[in-house]
Amino acid sequence: MKIIYYSPHPTHDIVSEVGYATHQREVINALRSFGHEVLPVIMGGTEKGQLSSAGIPAPKNSFKAIVKKFIPRFIWTSLKDYQLLLHDKKAAQRLEAAIIKFQPNLIYERSEYLQDKGVAIIKKHKIKYFLEINAPFAEEMKGFEGYSVWHGLAEKKELNKNNQADKIFVVSSALKSFIEKRYLVPTSKIIVQPNCINLDNVSVNKENIEGLKINYQLEGKKVIGFVGSIFPHHGVDILIDAFAMSVKEFPNAVLLIVGDGSILDELKQNAIHNAIADKVIFAGKQDHQQVFNFIELMDICVMAKSNWYGSPIKIFEYGAMQKPVIAPNTIPVKDVMLDGEQGLVVEMNKEKVADAILKLLNNPLLSAKLANNFYSDITKQYTWHNAARHIIEACP
Repeated sequence: MKIIYYSPHPTHDIVSEVGYATHQREVINALRSFGHEVLPVIMGGTEKGQLSSAGIPAPKNSFKAIVKKFIPRFIWTSLKDYQLLLHDKKAAQRLEAAIIKFQPNLIYERSEYLQDKGVAIIKKHKIKYFLEINAPFAEEMKGFEGYSVWHGLAEKKELNKNNQADKIFVVSSALKSFIEKRYLVPTSKIIVQPNCINLDNVSVNKENIEGLKINYQLEGKKVIGFVGSIFPHHGVDILIDAFAMSVKEFPNAVLLIVGDGSILDELKQNAIHNAIADKVIFAGKQDHQQVFNFIELMDICVMAKSNWYGSPIKIFEYGAMQKPVIAPNTIPVKDVMLDGEQGLVVEMNKEKVADAILKLLNNPLLSAKLANNFYSDITKQYTWHNAARHIIEACP
């Protein structure tokens, strides 16, 4: 089968180590592993340093950055959205050129905000159309960026894509329910496919690990860990407060936080306020491959917070390293974890997280059971190879 993998976003490339790039890259490689010919049409770029003209960020001291400070936020957001509308036309033109040259049997599109011009091109050429949806885009962008005059149009574009697609792949059952209700899409058309991991990319360096143990003085310590970006909605502040409660019972425990972000300084002050600064290690941002070495240091891994619709890749990274996981009580997490079987699924407040930490520290057999069960599920169900197989099986 000949497949075009279409990603219309102007800056989402396929080579970065961020989630969207990994997702795109892994799905394409997995489809190819089944012997299918896949042509990536990635508007954000397919090589390092390559971006579409619409995706080149303005320098921090540019005229745009100066103007942005003096105009209302909704005007700036609306102007950005208008640029996306103009980009959508260019993306559709590039898609049609690829269709004419490649003659695919299937178009697999990674859905993006305000981008739907490709649908008319696909239908014009009468090609089977699968749509992958990772978020409620119109709603999400309103929350992230604020009001835009184009939000109504964004909803219409989502409706168009959902109605025109032959099959829709979503990352959680919560997102499936949202799409069914918001856009009146039949249940039979939607396939839930959580995020996955490529186990071949999971590796550790024993020498590096020993060096990290010495550097952070971890010998004989119980390590509670978090890996990820540090922003207000990621809940690392809750984890620090919970650790401050649990460390009273386990004074040899330490908290290892790997990552960087806008509230890092606030979190350091939080550790000082809780009188645990000497027990909290802020390792900063690390190279993606080095992250697995840090996870290997951890006895318990925590996914501090997650939104209601997204499938958090982080828990699969934890699970692939055979670590017991504490995760938030959200539908996407419960799609892949049963509390007490594959992990501890808890409400994300400091009391519940502290209780979960203590439960695992006090029960090594439970920790081992959770780690082994989730790792087994990952190897059987949550690999990109399986995700690609589900796409292929959806084709008649």
